[in-house]
Amino acid sequence: MRTETFTGGRDVFARFPGARVCGRVDGAITYLAESGGLPYLLVVEGGGAVTVLAFEDEAERARHLSGRVAAGETRPRAAGSAG
Repeated sequence: MRTETFTGGRDVFARFPGARVCGRVDGAITYLAESGGLPYLLVVEGGGAVTVLAFEDEAERARHLSGRVAAGETRPRAAGSAG
C-alpha cells in the first residue's frame, strides 16, 4: 500500500471520476476509487486534505477496509502502525 496526502481535493478527484462514498467517521469521508486498473481509497478530511491510499489489488484493499471497519476507523494510520 502506498499513501500520499494532497491539499487540493478537486484536483485529486479529477483523477478518480468514478469515486463513490464508502463511509464517514469523525468528519472524514472515505471513497472507493479505481484508476489504471488499480484500487484506491480516498480519505477526505474536514479541512479538505485528501489522503490517497493505493493498493496492489482488490484483496489488499478489502483486507485494509475490514481491519478499519472492525476498529471503527476509515482514516489511514500513521506510518509504522500495524494494519
